[in-house]
Amino acid sequence: MSAARKTLKILALIYFVLGIASLIIGIAGIATGKLESTYGSNAMLAAAVLVIKGLVDLAAGVAGIKGANKPSQVDGAFKLGIVAAIATIAQAVLTLPAFGGDAINFGAFVIVVYDLFFIQQAHDIKAENKDRL
Repeated sequence: MSAARKTLKILALIYFVLGIASLIIGIAGIATGKLESTYGSNAMLAAAVLVIKGLVDLAAGVAGIKGANKPSQVDGAFKLGIVAAIATIAQAVLTLPAFGGDAINFGAFVIVVYDLFFIQQAHDIKAENKDRL
């Protein structure tokens, strides 16, 4: 197993865990209504975005693990990584009012960099697979 495949597998496992955590937080926020203190009137929207982002992260994690084990299937991880990066940017924009509308969401910035690294690793595995064939 190449270094890119090992790295992708580790990143995918982290995605898997983050996806589960986002789902739990989002569903709990919808069920209890406790996000209102943080997000104000945007609480339900923020909870829905968390659930959607959790599903995307979970799917990217599963696809990344599959792609790391079988490089011919890495294309799904590549595409879901792009979707995850877009979803992270959307989440940052939609939750911006919670930070007063003028703060920079550093957490989202770090996650977008993580998403881009995931995409780059999946791309490297795609290139390795082409060379192998």
